[in-house]
Amino acid sequence: MRTLIVNSMFANAGYRRCADELGALPGIDLSMLTVDAWIMNGRPMPFEPIQVGAPYATFIGNACWRGKENRGFYCSNLINAFRVTRPDILFLMEEPFSVFAAEILLLKKLIASRIPVVFFTWNNLSLTEFDYRPSIFYRNVARWALPQMHYALTANTDGHQVLRNVGFDRPIKTIGYGVDSEAYIHPKVEEVRSLKQSLNIDDGDIVIGYVGRLLEMKGIDLLIRAFAELRKKRSNLPLKLLLVGSGEEHGRLLRLAEEEGITPLLRHVPSVAHNEVPNYMHAIDILVLPSRRRAMWAEQFGRVLVEAMAAGKIVIGSSSGAIPEVIGDAGFVFSENDYQALTASLEHALQFNEEQRNSLRVAAQDRANFFSWKRFAEDAANVLEYTYTHYSVKTS
Repeated sequence: MRTLIVNSMFANAGYRRCADELGALPGIDLSMLTVDAWIMNGRPMPFEPIQVGAPYATFIGNACWRGKENRGFYCSNLINAFRVTRPDILFLMEEPFSVFAAEILLLKKLIASRIPVVFFTWNNLSLTEFDYRPSIFYRNVARWALPQMHYALTANTDGHQVLRNVGFDRPIKTIGYGVDSEAYIHPKVEEVRSLKQSLNIDDGDIVIGYVGRLLEMKGIDLLIRAFAELRKKRSNLPLKLLLVGSGEEHGRLLRLAEEEGITPLLRHVPSVAHNEVPNYMHAIDILVLPSRRRAMWAEQFGRVLVEAMAAGKIVIGSSSGAIPEVIGDAGFVFSENDYQALTASLEHALQFNEEQRNSLRVAAQDRANFFSWKRFAEDAANVLEYTYTHYSVKTS
């Protein structure tokens, strides 16, 4: 089954693990189309070299409007990718309201109209209202694009209802997302020890951490307040707070930490390379994702939770968006936007004895394994096979 997978994020080798796993499966003759460079969260994301022996052909197109969320589009190599691969099915890992999707589906309609389309979406709130985008444009793109697609894969269960609300009546499967969980299972002990020393974190310290963008909707202010409250209640414990990431809330959060009197216990690292994240996860004892819903945004997955679970860490997340379904029974969920509830969850986690921690560690790693790229690829392959069998238009 000749499959063309399209995803602008595959410029990055980490995200490309999806194609690595999918292309290695029997029955999938995979070709990949991605962009020459992208900008993610304000940071350049140049195309990273393909590994030797990659199980797919690669097409790289010039991207226009790099980093403009879903307004980017291909300026080259899109037509060539279709003509050379002659795909039996298209796997579109772009939002159904994006310019990428509109451009690709229009071309498919012109030169490969008979092939079915499977698409993947993160959207968990609405396909008719967008707060920071031109709603009318994106709503009309989705309205035009969805009838041309045959099977939907969603990152979260809320996405299922979002699609049904706009009349999408074809099959939908919640597939979550993939994480390179194996990279987090085995700590590099010496590197982690060196990292902790550089951050002035002692071996006996209990490190509560956050990894991600420092944005208001991520709720890091709740974590700072909860940490300060926890310190008052458990003053006998050697607590440290580690924040890894940067963003527009950086200054305000540091001021809040000073107001709460925890600056001496705070460690902040503004920028970390992707391949260094596992070491930071192993330097943390409890990972917190305290996101809150804001306007037309709610947490769509929470990849850092899976990374921390793969590292065998205790995870605590808010009730925002998809966080509870990602954590499952392998961590703690507190009421969104309630720092006192977060404080209680932290207290509860700290009361666990060694046997309870080991039991939770096993559950967390099992949960992380479910979100591996291998599982994601296998589920996607089954959907591609079903869609090709049921929706292909056969020529005589």
